[in-house]
Formats: sequence, C-alpha cells, structure tokens
Amino acid sequence: MKKILAVFVFVLLAACLIAPKFIAPKYQEQLSQLVTNLNSAPGYEASLDSLEESWFTSKSVLHLSYDLSMIDPNLYGQKLEADLVLDAHFGPLLMSEAGVVGLFDVHAYYAGDSLREILNWSEDQAFFDASVVMDLMGNIESVDQVPAFDITNGQFTFSGYKGKGEFTSNSMAYQGQIDQLNLDKYYDKLQLTNTQLTLNIQSGADVLTSGGFYNGDISIGFDQFSLGSQNNPNELEVNGASLLVSSLLDTDSQLGKIISRYAVENVRSEEFSADELALVVEMTNLSNQFFLDYKTFSDALLAEGNASPDELMIALFTFMTDNLDELLSHKPELNMTEFSGHLAEGAFNATLNSHLKEINGPVSIDQLLDQNFWLWNLMVNANLQADETLISHLGERYLAQQMRTTTDSPQVKQQVQMLLNNFIQQGLIKREDDQLMTQIEIADGQGKIYDFPFPLAR
Repeated sequence: MKKILAVFVFVLLAACLIAPKFIAPKYQEQLSQLVTNLNSAPGYEASLDSLEESWFTSKSVLHLSYDLSMIDPNLYGQKLEADLVLDAHFGPLLMSEAGVVGLFDVHAYYAGDSLREILNWSEDQAFFDASVVMDLMGNIESVDQVPAFDITNGQFTFSGYKGKGEFTSNSMAYQGQIDQLNLDKYYDKLQLTNTQLTLNIQSGADVLTSGGFYNGDISIGFDQFSLGSQNNPNELEVNGASLLVSSLLDTDSQLGKIISRYAVENVRSEEFSADELALVVEMTNLSNQFFLDYKTFSDALLAEGNASPDELMIALFTFMTDNLDELLSHKPELNMTEFSGHLAEGAFNATLNSHLKEINGPVSIDQLLDQNFWLWNLMVNANLQADETLISHLGERYLAQQMRTTTDSPQVKQQVQMLLNNFIQQGLIKREDDQLMTQIEIADGQGKIYDFPFPLAR
C-alpha cells in the first residue's frame, strides 16, 4: 500500500513539474488569439510585449488603444490608451480567486496611475484587477473589479464594480454590479443604486464576433435612480428599471430576431406619476447573411487603415444600399407586442404589428426615403385600449393648452366629452364599460379605423 501511495505521489509531482512545459504554448496561443480578435474589432489596436518567462510563470504587457473617432468623428486622431499587465501561472495546481486546478491562471491589472490626478482610490489597489482561470477542459472562469473612488473631495463617489463570469466553447455567462453612484455638487444631487449587468449567451465567441445573430440575453437595470437639489432632493425618482435584449437565430432559415423589453416599476415627479410601465419591441425576419457580410466588409475596410471617418461612413452606406434586397426580401417585421402602464388618471395598453409585403425587383435608397413606398408596401395593424378617465385627462390637457386656460375649465371638459362622443358615434372609437379602444390598419396605401377607410398615399 505504501509503495502504491509513493508511486501515486511521484506521478502527481512529476505531472505538476512537467505539465507547465506543455501548458505554456496553450496560454500563448490563447493570448495571440485575443490580440488578433482585438485588432479585428472596429477602432481597437492591440500589441503584446513579453517581459519575463520561466517554467511556471509568464509576465507580459498588453498594449491597448481605442480610436475615439469611432464614437465622434470630431475626435479623429485621438485615442484612449492603456497597458494591461498579465501575470500568468501555469497549472495544473493553481491558487486563484477563480479556481484551484486548471491549465493556467492569469492575474490581469491596470495600475491607472495617470488617473490619480483626477480620481482618488486606495493606494494599494490597481484601477482594474481581474483573475482568469482556464480549467482542464478549456473552460474559463473570471472575477474582475474596479475599486471604489471619488472625485473632487467626494462630490462624485463610486462604490466600485465587481463582476464574475463563466465562458465555454459554446456559452457565456457574466454578472456585474455597482452598488451605488452619487453626485452631490453644489445644488445638484444624483443617486443611482444597485446597477446590474447580466449576460446569458448560448453561442460561442466565434459567433459573437461574426457580426451576425446569436442565441442569448443581455440585461441591464437598476433598483433606484433619483435626481434632485438641496431644496427638493426627489424631483425625479425612478424605481426598478430594466432593459432585457434577446437575440435569437433560426439556424435553418438563417433569420434572426431581436426582442427589447423595457420595464419600470414606478416613476415619481412633481408633475408625473406612473407604475408598471412596459414596452416590448420585436424585430423579426432579419437576414443573418446581411449582417455577416456587413461585418466582413467593415473589417476589411478598417484593416486598410487609410479611410477617414467620413470616407468610412460613405463606404458603409454604399454597402447597405447595394445589399438592401437581401435585407428586405425576407419581409422583415417591426412589432410592438406590449406598451402598457398605469398613470394616476388610468391605465393603457397598446400593440402594433407591421411587416413589409413581398417586394418584386430591387429597391433603391430614394424609394426608401419616399413615404409613399412605405404606405404602399407596409402592412400595419395597431390596437389601443385605455381607461376613459385617462383619455379624457389627456384631451383636457391638450385642449386647455390650445385655449390657454386650465384643465378644470367647464368649457374644456364639455368640449372633450363632445369630441369623444362624436368619435364613438362615427365608429372611430368604441366604449366598453369604462374603457375606450380603437383599431387602426394600413395596407395598400389606405388607412382604416375599424370599418372607416381613408386614403393615405398620394
């Protein structure tokens, strides 16, 4: 038994001593691929300098820069630059925040010393710090953070950022959080509480970087946002706001869908109050090939490196005009599947469905800029339902403004009720219990409210 144990320990120690020699090339391969991916991304430049190498460790510096003209053409020639130190340890035995056993562990950090002229944070911390571990199966786990800092004697304070993620060959999961952000400058006060970022993607890095559609969700939200002053600290308060963006790809048809879901628990201000606000917008039947080709074209254009921002925009615009048929031939749809909320005066709910008819022949930009093209080729169906108290209130506000009087004017209230009754008698609005509703359709250059048609196209 002792001999077996001794042999096992010997083999284990030998593996721990020999394995780093084979793991180091794997790490260098991953690092080189990262640099390649960054250089292929619009606006980014990356290069790598090796500082130290040994049997068990490697230390290098990743030089990063971003062309600010990608955000604003007026910033042409200006760049953001940073040096990220990569301190790697080769497995299989690791001691890391993200794992104990794996192929390698990388401690990445950006000291950010130049930022200390503006920001104040702990002297013993880097401005950005991350630990990345690749396990024995090639999966990656990471933790990252930005420390708490303040600006100008605490007038702006940031509680810090913490994130963690898991990445495999065909999935990605990441969560990040900022506890609090405060601005207290002179008479302005702003507070943002518990901001969260979440990614859940069921596609690999190659799909994500291709420019096409993928399967997964990205969400961002916060618990509370407040804006005010010393005299009125709660001029505006927004609670429970979130945005969830979902991307879906039908692998058979190669058509993609994007769903954007906006939600707010409540909004409060001196003049406005609302609860349970929701907006869901869907874009469907989108050609995946169009976006793949667009990414390939733009990458090739950027790789040439000699186009100004204006020339770049013209070239990309030309590409889109030349490939409109691919985008429009699948009859893309824009649908608003939900728009709802509760105001102090009542609740409302609306939906809208729209899609292009089948278009024969090529389409030009001039046609797209002509409203008659859309009136003849776009099919629209919209439904609106709201409490009568809300419709009356909105009508009274509008009419009072036009008449330069107040909403409690008897004349205003009488005029609004007369208008609503006329619309109901004409069949443009229907009343059921305490709610008003209408339905609008657009097709073949004609509009229709219920059974009442009216021309639109010239």
